[in-house]
Amino acid sequence: MFRFRLSRLLSLKMSQEEQLKIQLGALRTEMRRIEDSLRKCEEQLKGLQLKTLTLSSRGISGLELSQLLTYKDSIQAELSLLMEKLTQLRQQEDILRNQYLEARKERKILQNLRERRFRTYVFEQDRAHRLYLDELAVRKFAVSKQD
Repeated sequence: MFRFRLSRLLSLKMSQEEQLKIQLGALRTEMRRIEDSLRKCEEQLKGLQLKTLTLSSRGISGLELSQLLTYKDSIQAELSLLMEKLTQLRQQEDILRNQYLEARKERKILQNLRERRFRTYVFEQDRAHRLYLDELAVRKFAVSKQD
């Protein structure tokens, strides 16, 4: 019966690869969420600029202008934080992707080794079976010659 001695290691590598794949998926989902937030902030900023232009053409009080500028500053601060967070997530993605690729490579190496050893096992079993059949044929021939 074929038994691959490194089967536990192969199972571990498969599990690690799957975990890294899940983590990578979660990280990419978070990155998409942040990218969506970035787009919304940029749209808010554009909308605020249009509002400021229309209000300034009609006349705007100092208090209203101050409030609009404060709101603009808060949106820009949020944009800056989101960009920083996205940069960090991209760095994490690079690290996770490299870990995933390494785990996948190790798994494939172990699977190929298992396949080669299985082919060797099948070859050896077939060879042993043929030797056994040859031995039986020789014995049968020897018995038939004695009769």
